[in-house]
Amino acid sequence: MISVSVPGWGELEIEYIVLDYNGTCAFNGKLKEGVKEMLEKISRYIKVFIITADTYDNVDREVNVMGFNVLKVKKEESGAEKAKIVRELGPEKVVAIGNGANDAMMLREAALGIGVIGEEGCAASLIKEADFFVPDIVHALSIILHPERIVATLRE
Repeated sequence: MISVSVPGWGELEIEYIVLDYNGTCAFNGKLKEGVKEMLEKISRYIKVFIITADTYDNVDREVNVMGFNVLKVKKEESGAEKAKIVRELGPEKVVAIGNGANDAMMLREAALGIGVIGEEGCAASLIKEADFFVPDIVHALSIILHPERIVATLRE
């Protein structure tokens, strides 16, 4: 677990990280450089879930070999399914990271929602749901590994 107290915001006790795959962790279906290593470090403290509609039909080759939880959702209902997974884990224990419109509901549900801009950009509907934004997934994962950065960004 990763615990952090954010003045004016409250206590965060993170047990799970829920990540969108394509557009967030991957580009054109391929895992981005540095993501595997960062997720391996994070998995020492919290449980990692990668959620995807598997647009490129290759998430199993890219991620399953790493031993993380990969959950596939239907393309037509991916936003609602991602939010449901966050609710089932216990939203107060989840940090969610994504970039697309179908990630907005899961960021809204999570205790901490991080938007990633990345190569594909970021959906406007996600902007109002995220607690803060970073330029890429490696920065987002680094913030989780260094919770004092969460404090620096969110404290009032």
